[in-house]
Amino acid sequence: MCHVELKKFCCWFSLPLLLLAGCSEDPPDPEYTVFPDNEYFFSYAPNDMAANDSVSANLTHGVKLSVHPNASYELSFKKDPTVSEIPILQLFHLYLNEDSTAYYGKKIRTLEPKEINGRYVYNFICEERDNAEWATSLSVETSFYRGRTDSVRFIGSGAYSDHFSLNLVVVGKHTLTSDSVDVEGIAQKTLEAFRKYYTSVHIDTIYIRYADKHPTLGKKYPANEPWLAGKSSEDMFLYELGGWPEDGVREALDIVYVYRIEREMTIGYASLFSGNLGGGAFSTVLVGNYVMSSEGARSERLLSSGEIVETILHETGHFFGLRHTTSTMNDFAVSLDASIIEDGIEDTPYCEELLRRRLLKEPVASAPRRPFMPAVGYDRTIWEASDYEVISNCPDVRNFMFPASLDDYFEGFSDQQLDLIRRNLMLFPH
Repeated sequence: MCHVELKKFCCWFSLPLLLLAGCSEDPPDPEYTVFPDNEYFFSYAPNDMAANDSVSANLTHGVKLSVHPNASYELSFKKDPTVSEIPILQLFHLYLNEDSTAYYGKKIRTLEPKEINGRYVYNFICEERDNAEWATSLSVETSFYRGRTDSVRFIGSGAYSDHFSLNLVVVGKHTLTSDSVDVEGIAQKTLEAFRKYYTSVHIDTIYIRYADKHPTLGKKYPANEPWLAGKSSEDMFLYELGGWPEDGVREALDIVYVYRIEREMTIGYASLFSGNLGGGAFSTVLVGNYVMSSEGARSERLLSSGEIVETILHETGHFFGLRHTTSTMNDFAVSLDASIIEDGIEDTPYCEELLRRRLLKEPVASAPRRPFMPAVGYDRTIWEASDYEVISNCPDVRNFMFPASLDDYFEGFSDQQLDLIRRNLMLFPH
C-alpha cells in the first residue's frame, strides 16, 4: 500500500497529584484565609488564549498561575448574575516539599475585583525575584465563592527587551545532515529562519557552544560519543547546559542539539510556556541529528537541515506560549481538558475534519513525564495515503504550529501568534 510520510507534533502535560497546606509557623492572618482545597491543580500560563474550561471550573478552589518577576497581570472572568456576593481573590505562593510530591503555600495577596463590562477583573503586579507558581482561591468571608467563573482570562505584560540571542549547544558526536550541512551550517540556517519568521521580535545573533568545552560540565559530555537524549542521562532536556556561562550571554534561548532522542519518531522537545531564558529547569529546546524509526533503536534515519531547523522553529513557538493550531489526542490526554481543541487565537483556524476523523490524535503512552511542568514533543511518523487529502485541505496546514506537515513548506506564523510571542518574550526575565 502506498504511504505518505508526514511530520506529526504532539504535546503532553505532567500533572501529578498535589496538595496545598498552609504554613503552620506563620502568625495568624488578620484576614480570613480560605486555602485552595483542590488536591489536583490545573495550570494557567499568561496570555494563553485557549478555552481552558477546566481552569474556569476550578478557579475558585485552586488553579496554578505561572508568574514572572516585575510583570503586571489581569485575571478576569464573567460575572455570575445569579450570585450577589462579590468574590475576593486570594493568591498563594506555592512551594514544593522536600521530595517534590506535594505543594504547600503561603498567602501573599488578597484582592477585590473591579466590575468591567460584565466581568470581574483583578489586577496585580508580581514582585517575585524569580519565576514562580501562585495558586488561587475565591472566597466570600470564610467560605468559597458559590458562583460560576466562566470564560477566565489571564493576561500578562512585562517590560523586558524584545531582543534575544540563540545558543546552539552541540552535545557529543554529530554527523553532517542528510543534505550535507555541518553544525556551522545548521547555526546559520537557524539564524536566518528565526529572522525570517519571528518578525515581531529581534534576534541579535547565534552562538555555537560545544558541551565538551563547558567550563564546569565538559567532562560529562565527551565529543566523540553520540548523545542519546532520554538514555545517556536522566535529564533528557539537559537543562544544566542552559544559561551558558561564557561571553556574558547567559540569558539566551538554548537549543540543545543531540545525536538522537531516544524515543520512536521523535525529533525534538520543548517546554510549553517555559518562560526561562536564563538557564536551569525548562530553559532548553531539544533537537536531534537523527530520528529513531518505528522499529526502535535498531534503526534510525539521518535528518535534513530543513527538518532540523523546522523543528527548532516549531518547538520555540511552544517555548514562547504557542499551542498547536489543532489539538491532537495526546494534547487532550495530558491536559485533561477537552475544551482545548485549538489555540484560541482568532487568526489561526483549526481543522474540524482532522478532529472529526480523529487523525493525528493517538495518545503517546511512552511520553516522558516531567514533574510540575508541561512539555511538548515533535514527532515524525508515517500516515496512510488516505489521510493525505484530509490533512492537505486543513485551513491551518501551512502554519508552523499545525501538528503535522506534508512537506517543508510553511507560510510562517499568523499576526496574532507573532504578537503573542512578543508579549511573552517581554514577560520573561532576560
